[in-house]
Amino acid sequence: MDIISIFPTDFFYVITGTTCDGRVPCAVIVRLNRLFRFPRMLEFFDRTETRTNFPYAFRIAKLILYILVIIHWNACFFFAMSYAIGFGTDTWVYKNVSDPKYGSLSHQYIYSFYWSTLTLTTIGEVPVPEQDIEYLFVVVDFLVGVLIFATIVGNIGSMITNMNAARAEFQSKMDNVKQYLEFRKVGPDLENRVIKWFDYLWTNKQSLDENAVTSTLPDKLKAEIAIHVHLDTLKQVRIFQDCEPGLLVQLVLRLRLQVFSPGDYICRKGEYGDGVTFHKESFR
Repeated sequence: MDIISIFPTDFFYVITGTTCDGRVPCAVIVRLNRLFRFPRMLEFFDRTETRTNFPYAFRIAKLILYILVIIHWNACFFFAMSYAIGFGTDTWVYKNVSDPKYGSLSHQYIYSFYWSTLTLTTIGEVPVPEQDIEYLFVVVDFLVGVLIFATIVGNIGSMITNMNAARAEFQSKMDNVKQYLEFRKVGPDLENRVIKWFDYLWTNKQSLDENAVTSTLPDKLKAEIAIHVHLDTLKQVRIFQDCEPGLLVQLVLRLRLQVFSPGDYICRKGEYGDGVTFHKESFR
């Protein structure tokens, strides 16, 4: 497919002696082999979306690109239709290109793109068709425009929902805790501490469950992530500075992240300890 798509079919113009003076559309059918690269473009979009740090912005940009491409193609169809019917034969088609005012390539494209945008978005007024073929073309355009509008609304709504999914899930957990505290008649002081702890988690980006996030990863990748996150912390502890790397790796795999809200006691003197706590970072 890639070889077919890059084949220089434009040499058809050289072989046949076809010219394009910029006022009439050339036989672009000889360049349709470029469409064979469309699956490759979709593959590029999929890979980029999975690797970018801004997936939602990329999806919005991709949606805008699709819209612009559809408007561009429709503008080309409109200009080709005007050429087939005859430039300037009625008010619907493009103006007579023999007029210097309408003969420039830039004006031809801008007007066609403008007409295509108004038609597909169904906003604004365009010249009324006068021939049957023109009516059919406009009807098809309106139907395509309705589908595009529905697709845009659906995609944007889905993107917004996904962008707020983490916050919505976190808020749901907080609401459940509030209902439980109210059901158990918990005092306002303790309830306020619980709510502050939830706010603290969200503010400092600690609301993710590491076990749930990494549950789908193989054990080897889990180990590498744990080493990357916690190994430097263990190396800073004096009693572990002379330990073998293998022991540190085994300790790292058994570490569990725990978040305390401001003002909480991690441990008190004289309490029985059932584990070792490493203080890594403080948030304010």
